[in-house]
Amino acid sequence: MPQAKTQNDMTDPLPRIAQFTDELARERNREAADRTLLAWIRTSLAMISMGFGIERLGQAALHFDNHVNGFSPVKTRLFGAAMIALGIVATLAGMSEHRGTLGSIRSDDYRYKDRPPIARYMGLGLVLVGAVALVLVLIDF
Repeated sequence: MPQAKTQNDMTDPLPRIAQFTDELARERNREAADRTLLAWIRTSLAMISMGFGIERLGQAALHFDNHVNGFSPVKTRLFGAAMIALGIVATLAGMSEHRGTLGSIRSDDYRYKDRPPIARYMGLGLVLVGAVALVLVLIDF
């Protein structure tokens, strides 16, 4: 049989403080998730801009002199397109991670869940694009 609440139990501020602290933690985590998404967007924008710039500068250099060593229309277009594609993938990955984080923050039993290391995967993609670009610059086709 449950016991009747005493006057002290009804005025105990600890449950309200714990609930307030929990809400503040959720708010901080939400803001951190938003900052992380913005960082992914900035990184993606840099990759897309770099890819576009390399492609355009390569085409401009070839327009002035068709025999620039290490450049060809195919190489600059491939490298530029690869950087743009990697930037798009980074944006989509960041958006997906943000959506998952917000979903877990909204749940009643919010706990930290390990996530895949998206930044490591993007770094690996950038290394692969750089390695292919290096090979394309070193060979002449």
